[in-house]
Amino acid sequence: MSKVEIQIGGREFGISCAPEDEARVRDLATAIDEHFQPLSPRFSQNLLFACLRAADDVFDRAGVAPGEDPETTRLRQRLADVEQERDRLEAALSSATDARGRLERDLRQARDEAVEHSEAEAKAQAERVATLEARCADLQRKLEDAQMQELPFAGAGSSVADDPDLLPALERFAGLLESCADKLEGRTGNA
Repeated sequence: MSKVEIQIGGREFGISCAPEDEARVRDLATAIDEHFQPLSPRFSQNLLFACLRAADDVFDRAGVAPGEDPETTRLRQRLADVEQERDRLEAALSSATDARGRLERDLRQARDEAVEHSEAEAKAQAERVATLEARCADLQRKLEDAQMQELPFAGAGSSVADDPDLLPALERFAGLLESCADKLEGRTGNA
C-alpha cells in the first residue's frame, strides 16, 4: 500500500491506496476540490457538498442513478425496447387476426352467394327441361295422332300411308327431340 497526500479546500489529507491507484486518487481529489472552491468557508459541510456535487456529476455523465449499475441501466433500456417491439408485434397480430376474420366472413358470403346462384340456375334449367319435355310429349302426341289420321300439311287427299318415308322421318324427329330433352336433363339418350 502507498500513502498519497491530497489537498481539498486548502487542507491536506493522507490516503492509503494501491500504488497503481495513486494517480486516480489525486485526480479524484482535484475534481472534488474544484467543486469545493466556490462554497462558503465551513469546511466539513462544504466538503460534504463538494463530494455530493462531484458524485452527481459522475452519475449524470454515466446516465445512471446513484447506486445503479450501468449494466442494469443498459438492460433496463433493452427491456423497454423489447417491450415496445412486443407491443408493436401484438398490434400487428391483432390487425392480421382482424383481417383474417374479415376474409373468412367474405369467403363464407361468397360461398353462400355461389350456392344461391347455383340453386337458382339449377331451378331455371329444371324449368327449361320441364318445358321441353312438355313440348316433346305434345309433339309425340301429335305425331301419334298424325299416324292415325291424315296429316294437315300433306297434300289434299293424301295420308301417312301414301308416303312411306314420312312416318320413319317423323319417328327419327321424335327420337331427336327426346335425345335433346335427355341431354338437357343430364341424361344420355339414344337417337
